[in-house]
Amino acid sequence: MLVADEELMAQCRRGDMGAFELIVRRYQNRMVNYITRVINDHHRAEDLAQEAFLRVLGSVQHYRPKGQFKNWLYLIATNLCRNELRNRNRQSTDLFSQLGLESSDSPGDQQSPVFEDLLSDSRYLPDRLYEQKEREQMIRQQVDLLPENQRLSLVLVTYQELSYQEVSQIIGCSVSAVKSLIHRARQKLKQKLIEIGIEESSNAKIRVR
Repeated sequence: MLVADEELMAQCRRGDMGAFELIVRRYQNRMVNYITRVINDHHRAEDLAQEAFLRVLGSVQHYRPKGQFKNWLYLIATNLCRNELRNRNRQSTDLFSQLGLESSDSPGDQQSPVFEDLLSDSRYLPDRLYEQKEREQMIRQQVDLLPENQRLSLVLVTYQELSYQEVSQIIGCSVSAVKSLIHRARQKLKQKLIEIGIEESSNAKIRVR
């Protein structure tokens, strides 16, 4: 029988580190996947996921479930993602200020290079497989360019399969605001994907409930 997350946290509070290890195993891959999709850096995502679990452990004595543990964990991870993205923006701004460049000269206005590491030689791949990878890369690049809350909402609903209500609790806004964020994100993505010539069928990758 699957032990509920909240019960595992109660066991952690009583000093059972085995319960904490079970929580980590239960959510580790999901957290790394989520953070990677938000910040587009798998290695850094692993570090941030570890930091999220350390924060859970550090707060275990004060943890009292007011909702699902899962949502609290996503909230911690989301705050870490926000900090990471904002630190990057500040570092970029400082660098370009030192170089005397305008903000429009920043690489942040270009497509992220993180997803440009396609298989180096496509000659030995079936054409359809290569095209699928290329479309996925383009979609991820466009998601990376979305405003912070739009990106977070879209990733949480589409890839993490959370409800609008859960997302509203995680990013700190109303359910209607979440729906609006996702609608605007989808419209921006659809426009961009049309501009870069991705066929309509690939839009299924960004469809949300």
